[in-house]
Amino acid sequence: MIDGVRCENLESLTFPDESFDLFITQDVFEHIFSPHLAAKEIMRVLKPGGAHVFTVPKEKRLSASRPRARLVNSEIVYLDDPVYHGSPVGDGKALVTWNYGDDFEDLIGGWSGGITTTYVTRDRTLGIDGEYIEVFVTRKPRRGASKNLAMPAPGKIPRT
Repeated sequence: MIDGVRCENLESLTFPDESFDLFITQDVFEHIFSPHLAAKEIMRVLKPGGAHVFTVPKEKRLSASRPRARLVNSEIVYLDDPVYHGSPVGDGKALVTWNYGDDFEDLIGGWSGGITTTYVTRDRTLGIDGEYIEVFVTRKPRRGASKNLAMPAPGKIPRT
């Protein structure tokens, strides 16, 4: 608890299994040292048929996702020059630990065991245009459901 607000580590959540129907994160996964653990934890706390709805910057010209930094014995090891995004807390800087590329949907699906679909909406009348407008949804399959029937195959990009 910080100032009366519950704070959780996405890599090691304290919620019981199958606690949530919906889990939402916004531009967080590029700042996590072990996103594979976070994806697995989110699936653990989702109820069958539940969904993780999230955004993350996916680089247009990067074929394979790659880590930029690792945490080793509580020390940051930089694998590339440090890059920071703005943050509303602390010193206003959030270290980018991962760059995600064309393989992102398959990567997050493999980490989570869920099916990930990408949604892209461009609507200039609503001010929605530009880079990084993808919204990702990873679904936890319902009990007894075939993983292939739960959602469209990874990499399919419905567009509106």
